[in-house]
Amino acid sequence: MSRSLALALEFRGTGDAADFGFLERDESPVDLIRVDPLAHHVERALSLDEQAELILGQMPAGPALVLGYCGTAAVALHVATLADAESVLVDPYPITADDMYRDVAHLAASLQIDTAVFGEPAATPDLTRWEAALLSSRAAMAARHGGDPQAFELVDDLLSRYRSWLRFLYASTAARPVHPARPVTVVTTKPPVALGPLLDAAVRPTSCQLPDTGDALDSADVRRLIRAMVRQHTEGDRQP
Repeated sequence: MSRSLALALEFRGTGDAADFGFLERDESPVDLIRVDPLAHHVERALSLDEQAELILGQMPAGPALVLGYCGTAAVALHVATLADAESVLVDPYPITADDMYRDVAHLAASLQIDTAVFGEPAATPDLTRWEAALLSSRAAMAARHGGDPQAFELVDDLLSRYRSWLRFLYASTAARPVHPARPVTVVTTKPPVALGPLLDAAVRPTSCQLPDTGDALDSADVRRLIRAMVRQHTEGDRQP
């Protein structure tokens, strides 16, 4: 009998950030495919609908379960809706234009870019202008790292990652509410946030509130619950 596929959407290469890798270390009853949603925005900016189609097109088969964490909730729901899959969202957070401006301000400060070049906050951020402002820091950043070819290579890698992050945020701010046909489970350790920007008002997700012990995916309670849901989901698939 073939094993079910589970898709985990998580940010990789972000230091000690927790992820769904603990399912790989288990003797999990599903095959776990882990995807960094930033990787798809390297070549060009994508809408969440376009990204969902791209993710599913790169999988060997459709996932039975989609896992999302924090800011990946919107794209996780788009994928789950398109794939007709169940979804589990851990501390889901709808990304707003204000969040994008805040992150840009932090990024500008770290890169020593004048925040004025990004313009004033608006309901719809100017992605083209922001990307140009980000790339304008290339020479100065490379100079601070020695100015040699290796420095430019390092800076280009960093800017590619930062640009992908801006594109992902931009797509997420434009997220439309979706109506998945399959169950949605929301696991929260933080005060719940309204999911209206992500889910159609007619959708009633199952909610599980657990104690806040820091990063949710590092929590033994959260991991235990997710393992149980994966196991239950797989056992349900095996029933005639």
